[in-house]
Amino acid sequence: MRVCVDENIKRSVTTLLAQEGFDVVRVQDKLALGYEDAEIVSFCRETERILLTNDDDFFSFDDHPGMLFLTEQRTPPRKIVTAIQRLDRYVDDLTGTVWHVPDGWI
Repeated sequence: MRVCVDENIKRSVTTLLAQEGFDVVRVQDKLALGYEDAEIVSFCRETERILLTNDDDFFSFDDHPGMLFLTEQRTPPRKIVTAIQRLDRYVDDLTGTVWHVPDGWI
């Protein structure tokens, strides 16, 4: 799974995702802090990346490659990554869907 991590997600989550073998980039490393949501979604679409965010403003987009919504910022990184690993293993196509993590995926 290719993941784009929004600027509001802790760096420790990004680091752990990369350590677990995910192809992961952070918004602020590829675009810039404060980029418009539409531009982030466009970047994700162009690079075929799922967006990991805790910003529910992204729910207004219908045409996206998939979103992982972090329900609670205080969730330990290991639980977040375990949930994403399970989604990656059991869900074939995330296109256009929003998945709440960890939300039962741990």
